[in-house]
Amino acid sequence: MYSSFTNCPLNNPLMHESGQISATNSTGFAACVAGLATGGSIKIGNLTTTVTQRVNVQFGFAWTAGITNYPLPAYPPLAGTSAILSTKPDLIPGSLTTALGCSTATDPTILKMCQTAQAKGGVYNQVFALAQEAGNLSNFNLLSWTQPVKFQLVNPLLGNNCYIGTDSNPVVLNPSLSVLPGGKFFIKQDPVPSVHPDTFVLGIKGAAATDTTFSAPVVIGCGPGGVADVNVDLALDAFAGLPSASGNNTLSLTGNFLIAANTAAGDSSLTQPQDSAADLLAAFKASTNGEHSIEHIIDQAQFQTALHNG
Repeated sequence: MYSSFTNCPLNNPLMHESGQISATNSTGFAACVAGLATGGSIKIGNLTTTVTQRVNVQFGFAWTAGITNYPLPAYPPLAGTSAILSTKPDLIPGSLTTALGCSTATDPTILKMCQTAQAKGGVYNQVFALAQEAGNLSNFNLLSWTQPVKFQLVNPLLGNNCYIGTDSNPVVLNPSLSVLPGGKFFIKQDPVPSVHPDTFVLGIKGAAATDTTFSAPVVIGCGPGGVADVNVDLALDAFAGLPSASGNNTLSLTGNFLIAANTAAGDSSLTQPQDSAADLLAAFKASTNGEHSIEHIIDQAQFQTALHNG
């Protein structure tokens, strides 16, 4: 189970510091989140892209008594904010020649791109979208959060800086989690509780992450000249229907959602203070022995109260 938390930031020094967002006193916990999407789609403007590449979202958080909500922003992996979201490009429907309006184009740069795409074909006439993190998470509340992202449009002729959304003007997603038919909430102590007390995994098998509240800006930086190729940007905007207001866009991902947590800092039977982040990291390392406890099915209320926020 813990093998899913490959980028958990528990060995980040910030997770061990004392203070308001510490999990090292007598009433706190440390946790790591892993969202593992394996299917679904995202619609931006006129474009609906099927998600075929695994999408991993991973971050950590901590809580101590006296805080009325989870600390913000969440802790990113050691590799930094960009490592919160990890995935590979997915194919966007339609060819580059269609997206550029090659049949009626008059702009010299676009015409040259069209000729190359038509002559070479393959990846030169395909456009892929690569989702990337564009800032820290916020508003985390177990089953929902706010996540700024940007989408790189990938094609050799579009250059390396062709994006929908930027770090300064991102697509702001607000995914909300629910359970699909046949799915379940569960809790599992993992590994052996007698060896690693107060350590467990909360999860949703068959989770759906959805959002219809986000807007999407125009594309920027597309073409061999980058931001100078304004006409390339405008052609792609016309094809994609950008900018696109809230209500016209949809995120719909499916997969599993996991939270690994340690609450030893609130266990009066243990010598205090306990460092919950270090205890959870030790459980991660020990979980490779294949020893696992029984999975227990729980309901949504039990899921939400297993980790409290004040």
